[in-house]
Parts: sequence; structure tokens; C-alpha cells
Amino acid sequence: MPPLPCSDGDADPAPAGGAGVTHVLHVDDSADNRLSTKLILDRPGLEVVSAASAADALARLREHEFALALVDVNMPEIDGFELAEAMRDDPQSREVPIIFLTGASGDAARTFRGYEAGGVDFLVKPVAPRVLESKVQAFVALYLQRKALRDQKDDCERLLRANQRMAAELERAHEAAVHAAFTDELTGIPNRRHILKLAQTALTDPRRHSWPVCFAVLDLDHFKRINDLHGHAGGDAVLRHFCRHTQSLLRAGQAMGRLGGEEFLLLLPGTELTDACTALERVRRSLGALDGIAYTFSAGVAQAQPGDSLDAVLERADRALYLSKSRGRDCTTSELMGL
Repeated sequence: MPPLPCSDGDADPAPAGGAGVTHVLHVDDSADNRLSTKLILDRPGLEVVSAASAADALARLREHEFALALVDVNMPEIDGFELAEAMRDDPQSREVPIIFLTGASGDAARTFRGYEAGGVDFLVKPVAPRVLESKVQAFVALYLQRKALRDQKDDCERLLRANQRMAAELERAHEAAVHAAFTDELTGIPNRRHILKLAQTALTDPRRHSWPVCFAVLDLDHFKRINDLHGHAGGDAVLRHFCRHTQSLLRAGQAMGRLGGEEFLLLLPGTELTDACTALERVRRSLGALDGIAYTFSAGVAQAQPGDSLDAVLERADRALYLSKSRGRDCTTSELMGL
């Protein structure tokens, strides 16, 4: 097929269609035919867009969505069959039904070519107005039905996307709420409720009979003095620094939570009492100053025994912590040292 030329535009100007107007394309090189077709078909809600050539037709197809194309077969340079083939190659016009208008009848080869090019029907000129109206109305009705279904589908897809966005937002809000409920806002580690829940879970783990669990209570030494000297902002920075440092030395499965103020709880499952004290000493000895603010912590460590409640083992860890303080702070004490 030869390339479609650009036309200087001897086609009849297409009236501007408003919202709710259905467009029908009529392609014919005869001005009289174009005018008569418009007079027959134009009515409120239905507008014929005329084109005098294939090039004009392709331009109109980019301007409107069409319910139907009435295409004259015999046109100079590029005939109706070639135009139909070009329409089928363009995604924008591929689905537009094509009725060919021809002055010849009974030519099986031409008829076959038309259907092969994508035509849905043939009308022999001159076409009786009632026949033309009937054919066009049938295709317009089909187009409007398909458009309504398409619009419904688009509405459903928009609603689905809106629901998906809402679900994603609710999920993010839920995750944020859960995070806020279980996380200490200042340090980002588990808060008191969460770390105690984790501790209770570790204490009731069925592996507990062959798997030791240690708990360590940590307290920053002379923290009030840090707040007095460096302000609450400095104190908050120290708390965050301490948590980052301690967490960086924890193994998988171990956890750190804030009990309140400058007091913290370490959960050390799978760890014997001696190893737990060694781990705490590693944290203590590697703790450096923060922007010139030197600080230390004291720790008390206890190992859960069969039948222990969480309160019981935490009470022993607390006693060990107070023993660390009585020893001068900046040290780790196990529960056995108080015996």
C-alpha cells in the first residue's frame, strides 16, 4: 500500500461535538455525497464527521472516537480498502467498524477484499436513506452499549484502585500504630510492655528445659548529672547512643528493651549466666563517649530457673544490679555474687 499523503484539506469541516455526542466518520471524495450523508444522519447526539480522502480520515480518527466509519471504496490515490488496512494497523482506530460504500455490486473478489481488509458490511450507492439510517443506528446502538460496559469497567477499575490505595494506607497506618504501641519513641527499641512480653515468651519457651535464658537489667550511671550538665537533649542523645552501641553487639535472637528512664532490659536466650556476664562486660568495655560526653552503666544478670516466674527472675537481676551500684557502678554483677 502506498504511503498515505498529507492533505491540504478539501474535506468538509467537522462540526465541533460536545459531551455525549456520538461520532460517525464518512469518507468520500464527493462533496455532494458527504453533504447528503450529513443531512440524512446528523441529529442531536449523533454527528457525522466528513473526510474527503484517506489522509483526512486518518487525521479525523485522531481527533474523535468513532462508533462507525462509512468508507467509499473508489477514491483517488488511496482507495477505501487501503484506508481500512491502515485503520486496522492503528490501535486507536482498530476497533472502529467499517461499512464500505461502493457503486459496484456482485463483485465477489472485491467483496472478499473488503472483508479481508476489516469491513463488516457493504452498501451499494446510491444508498436509500432509510437503509443507511437503519444500518448506522444499529452500529451506534452497539457502540453505545460497548461504551457503557467499558465505562462501567473503568469505574470498577478506578474503584478497585481506590480501594487498593485505601487498603495500603490502612495497612501502613496499622503498622505504624503497632510499631508505636511496641516501640520506645525516643530510642526505637522495644518499650517496656513489648520487652516484658518477649521476656515472658522466652521464659515459657518449651526449649527452656535444655536451653538457658538470662536476663540483664542495665542502668546508666549518674544519668541525672548528664541531664544537668548537657540538658535533656544531651541526655536523650546518650540514651540513643547507648542503645545503638548495645544492639550492635547482640547476637541473633537477643533483644534489648527500655524499661523506663535510663533503665533497660536485655533478653539473652540460649546463654549461660557466665557467658551473659561476659557479653555484658564486652558491651561495657567497648562503650565510648558521645561527642565528649563520657558515661558508664551498671548491670545485673540472672538466669531463669525451672519454675521461675518472670517477676522472680527479674527481681534477682535487680538485686544484682543494686550490688553493682554498691560496688561503685560501671560493672556487671551476676546473681551468684550476692549469695
